[in-house]
Amino acid sequence: KVQHLSEKQFYLEILKKREDSLEKQKDELINQKSGLLKIFVYAKRKMTEEEDNFTREVTEFNNEYGLTSNRDLLIKKRVKTEINDLENETALLKNEMESMEHKNVQLKALQLQKNELKQDLFTLQSKLKDLEKVIREAERMTKDLEAEKVQVTEKPQTDPECLRLKKELENCRDDDWESIYETLRTEIEILQM
Repeated sequence: KVQHLSEKQFYLEILKKREDSLEKQKDELINQKSGLLKIFVYAKRKMTEEEDNFTREVTEFNNEYGLTSNRDLLIKKRVKTEINDLENETALLKNEMESMEHKNVQLKALQLQKNELKQDLFTLQSKLKDLEKVIREAERMTKDLEAEKVQVTEKPQTDPECLRLKKELENCRDDDWESIYETLRTEIEILQM
């Protein structure tokens, strides 16, 4: 039981360290996510501004020189390329966010396992205390019984009644009184119990 308790405590320490490590990773990933989202929002806003400025400037230029027909196609192509780039970046950010959520789920599972181990540890400690109490009680009873055994063993040599009966028994044996001898021997046996 004590070895099992030690193994549980050791496993709990390992889980604690793993949890701390995952917490740090989680914090780093959250900071990274926040930074990437800021970069993404800033880049998107900047691109939108640049796109608007570019479109406005190109439109003005084309209107000035009458190049509208071919230029519109080029602008649309360019805009599509930029939109594709932004969509790819958005997909990457989304994947990173999903990965962070998955790690968060793992962390919660580890916390649940840690709580279960803590409960097991508490139960084992409680059982250990109960066992120690039972052992102490058994040791106390054993001591008491040993003392009583010593008393009972010494009684025939120290008890005046036993000594008197022994003497009578010896006298009876000498006188060859068989029935009295048996009666007294029975009484001595009873007293010795």
